Formats: sequence, C-alpha cells, structure tokens
Amino acid sequence: MTARSLALLAAFSAERPRLSLSEMARRANLPVSTAHRLVAELVEWGAVERVHNEYVIGQRLWKLGLLAPIRQNIAEIAAPHMQDVLFVTHNVVNLFVLESSKVLLLERISGTKVGTPFRKVGDPLPLHASAAGKVMLAFSRQDLMSQAINNMTSLTKYTITSPAALQAAVAEVKRSGYAISSQETGLDNHAVAVPVLDAMGYAVAALGVVHQKAPAIGSVVPVLRIAARGIARRLTSVELS
Repeated sequence: MTARSLALLAAFSAERPRLSLSEMARRANLPVSTAHRLVAELVEWGAVERVHNEYVIGQRLWKLGLLAPIRQNIAEIAAPHMQDVLFVTHNVVNLFVLESSKVLLLERISGTKVGTPFRKVGDPLPLHASAAGKVMLAFSRQDLMSQAINNMTSLTKYTITSPAALQAAVAEVKRSGYAISSQETGLDNHAVAVPVLDAMGYAVAALGVVHQKAPAIGSVVPVLRIAARGIARRLTSVELS
C-alpha cells in the first residue's frame, strides 16, 4: 500500500468517520483525480466502503485492526472473566471496543447450551442501537453523541430513532451503570452491557451478554460488573508492569 493510499486512510478520524471523495483528497493533500483512482483501489481491496456519496473504513481493515497488540491484549485478559460470566449466566458473552463511530465485536464466548450467537467477531454495531454502543456513549473519553445522532438508522421497529430518546437513554446508562438493548439491533436479540473502565473512569471496552429472551437484569448485571472490574484491574496491572 503506497504512502498516498495510507494518507487517504489517515484522513478518517473519530470526529470524521465519513468523508466524501473531495474531503479525503483535501485532507490527504492529493488531487481529486488521484484520490479517485486510489480510493477505487481501496474499495476493491476492502479498506474503505462507499455509503451513498461518502466513504467509511471498510470491515476488512477493521478486522486487521483486531490483530493490533493492544486489542489482542484486551481480548486475552478478558477471556477468563468472560468464561466466568458464561458459566453463571448461560448467555453468549461479548466484548466490544469503540471503532470510529461504531462498536466492534472484539471477542465472543458461547457454549453449546446458550443458543446461536447473533454476531461474529469483527462485526460492527451502531452506537445508538446496541447496549455496548450506549455504554460507550455514556462512558467514553470522547463526545460521541453527535456522531450517534448523525448515524441513527432504524434496524427494527424497536430501534431508538429519536435524538431526545437516545439522550435520555444514555443519561440513564450514566446513572445506572449499565445499558440494555431490547430487539433494537435484531428481533429476539436482547442485550445487556457494562463498561470496562480505566483509572480515569472512561470506558476502554464494553462487556455484555445477549440472549433470545430478555435477561434478568438483577442477576446478570452484578455478574457483568464483577467481571468488568476484574478485566479493568488486570489491564491496569499490565500497563504498570
């Protein structure tokens, strides 16, 4: 991949996850004609995807990002704690991280008796509709609300599509410390998630469970919180060592 192609990819940021061709060219200091040719190659490879008249980072590049040491580190540290959650709740257990204007499924643990997982590792989910996304909206170091509102789409009849309703839901997540998504990303898809917090109280990941039926919040959330604290402590000790 050439330096000019990398410059086009570097044009994206958390604040600007969607860019037009002209914006990409301007940010990369390239002529539009050159950018057009290189972006076409990036689309063909899967590094970027076209959404209407704009471009976003492609899933193939996202999945390569999962191989980054810091992501691998979080997944490895979280794995035994996720096993504990699976053992107690008998729900599919998911670990999400923030990726641009979405959350990305970094790790998933399931068993033979917990049903079919709804997503596969590497899949993105929108901030406004997913439990993990709402956790990130509430506890991320970044202000993600405007991005979430700009990308609000209806996935099911239960998806939140009102900015006011989303803001109210996120305020409740901040108050309660957990988020729910009841059939907002898919029918018969009920999720609960809690933040994995760093020393400053910001979310570095979201830990959650998903099931075909609404989970018992009173019993699931405490288990998730214990696991999330365990992951956070281990991450802190690794960073300090």
